[in-house]
Amino acid sequence: MSKEINEFERMIINSMCDEGRVKIQIPQREGLLLYLHSQMLYTGRVDVMYCNNFLNEAIQLLTNSIFLYEEGYFDCAFYSIRQASEVLNSMLYISIDDSTILKRWTAKDRFPMNAEIKSKLIEMSDAYKEIKDLLSEYFEHHGNLIKKSNKIIHKQGFDTFYRVRTNFGEKHGYSQDEDVNFFVETLKYTIGIALILFIILDPISLALADENITYKLNFQFITDPIDVDYFENFLGKGDVIEKIQTSNYYQNFIAQFSDKENMSPAVYSVIREEAWDLDALDEIEKQLALLGPHERFMFCILKCGIRVSKFYFNAGLTWYFTTIDSNLNRCHFGGEEFQNYLKPENKFNQPCASVFMSVITMYDEPLYIEHNNILTDDEIGMLKIIEMQGIIVFKEFNDKWG
Repeated sequence: MSKEINEFERMIINSMCDEGRVKIQIPQREGLLLYLHSQMLYTGRVDVMYCNNFLNEAIQLLTNSIFLYEEGYFDCAFYSIRQASEVLNSMLYISIDDSTILKRWTAKDRFPMNAEIKSKLIEMSDAYKEIKDLLSEYFEHHGNLIKKSNKIIHKQGFDTFYRVRTNFGEKHGYSQDEDVNFFVETLKYTIGIALILFIILDPISLALADENITYKLNFQFITDPIDVDYFENFLGKGDVIEKIQTSNYYQNFIAQFSDKENMSPAVYSVIREEAWDLDALDEIEKQLALLGPHERFMFCILKCGIRVSKFYFNAGLTWYFTTIDSNLNRCHFGGEEFQNYLKPENKFNQPCASVFMSVITMYDEPLYIEHNNILTDDEIGMLKIIEMQGIIVFKEFNDKWG
């Protein structure tokens, strides 16, 4: 049974919190933290969606390392960076043959150590081996940084001890400036490893950022474009992305898009940014075949001259906007509000704050149309015709393919 401590003992405990720790603010902290916060390493590959948990964990570990280091937990900070690197290697290894390896990993059965995983990656993944060879200098330097970090993590040398660093650091060869620079370099190189392995996992991320390819991809992807400027901006190594782009792995991947038609800027805006330029409808019409079914339906409405500010579907959770600024600055999407628009018998010109909402059926689901001004009877008539044509198209499709 524990006794109640007195005030002096409480002071001792409170003082222990900071003993042996040197708090320090690392240079470029804001830039690095904001960069990590902005990183959306998210794969849309349906066969390996679980990899997003690995990617999120790696980014969290790298973020944690900055705060740990600044709070004086230097060894934990380096360990957190090393963990991030190992999590990424495990992710790529599991993704190659997830049917068996993922089950073992999830069940916490015997799982190879990081060194073995890296060897297996070379054996099992031609993409990993090729890109690692192309970037041999980068991988080798990152490996040396991790090896040097291990000396700190495993406490080899008195300069890796908390109390020694605090009281006798210089005597044992410890330099705070050198240690900070080493930490930042290790962090930056490991962020780079995350980007490289993500490209290997999901090469569409690089294709989407490739100006020669991205305009051929007339789909809206879950995967976001990779940041191709990171290596130049943070490490002064602008050739990293260029080398990956020369790989057989990447060239073979983008070859499947070589005969695709380039989207015009206006069509690109619709497909990839959900944005309609109403002054470019003639330009969009020339490439109407590149649009998806929902986008072609919306195009028919806009081509009739109906001044729509926004389209919503998927219960209000998916939306497209036009170059007509809405009078309503909406903060919430979907939910009960959109369900309520389906209740009236007359679903046109329903008041919504400073705008109006009208609802028609787009093939087989509600399309919510936001407009600043009340629709005329002629405009409502045109919408009803488009709605009926869409229902006929959907029925014909179901009769043939359903």
